[in-house]
Amino acid sequence: MTGVLGGLAAALLWGTSTVVASRSTRMIGSQQALGYVMLTGLVVCAVAAPLSEGVPDVGRHGAAWALLAGAASVFGLSMLYRALRIGKVGVVAPIASTEGALAALFSVVLLGQGLSAATSVALTVVAVGVIVVTFHGSRADLQLRPALYALTAASVFGVGLIASSQAGEAIGPLWTILVARVIGVLFVVLPLALRGAFPRPGPALPLVVFSGLAEVTGFTGYIIGARDGVAVPAVLASQFAAVAAIVSYFAFGERLTPRQFSGALVIASGVAAVAALRV
Repeated sequence: MTGVLGGLAAALLWGTSTVVASRSTRMIGSQQALGYVMLTGLVVCAVAAPLSEGVPDVGRHGAAWALLAGAASVFGLSMLYRALRIGKVGVVAPIASTEGALAALFSVVLLGQGLSAATSVALTVVAVGVIVVTFHGSRADLQLRPALYALTAASVFGVGLIASSQAGEAIGPLWTILVARVIGVLFVVLPLALRGAFPRPGPALPLVVFSGLAEVTGFTGYIIGARDGVAVPAVLASQFAAVAAIVSYFAFGERLTPRQFSGALVIASGVAAVAALRV
């Protein structure tokens, strides 16, 4: 049940963060917004990690997974933010949400984690529902550049979800996220600052701070949930695309089509089945 709750918490937070990022990236630039998200996460984790988790005993295994998870998080978010700046949330989010299915597949292939036939079917239902409820744009909306950015983000996130689950088990969730934020500051913020391309966020400040907090909290929930296995929380976390569609409806007046409503029902059914099978 921890995996179900962790995955759903991540979906809620990441979905909201995605909608917020679609605005902040257009206000100050994709990489500039990402830089402030990294800085926010760095400050939070630098304080919270030692207070809540103490100082971990870092071995080579844990360090390697943490570095891989950190690099995947930063590069994946970089691609996602580029996509959100030039593409529509309803097109970018469903493509990026395939991270969960990829992570579930990677966990079986790379980590040898098994799935029962019933759970596999339920996860497939969830994945289908995510696509149906969010992918409502016309073919003309599927512009090549944002689609490729989102697909790259999904592939990298799929690896990162596995790596972060392994690193979280070895050194703790917040320390794992802290490593990612340090990498983000070094490879995103520092180069921008040296080029004089990292201005103050101005009106975008509350947006990037919110995204920074949501990313940290969402990843913490996912990592805790992944202690019992990667597949279930990873696929449930991919519901962030459906959450983004719902938030966009309330925030920007985007209406749910009959197809989206049907997809929401499919997702609810899949989530209920996964929860029942994993209790």
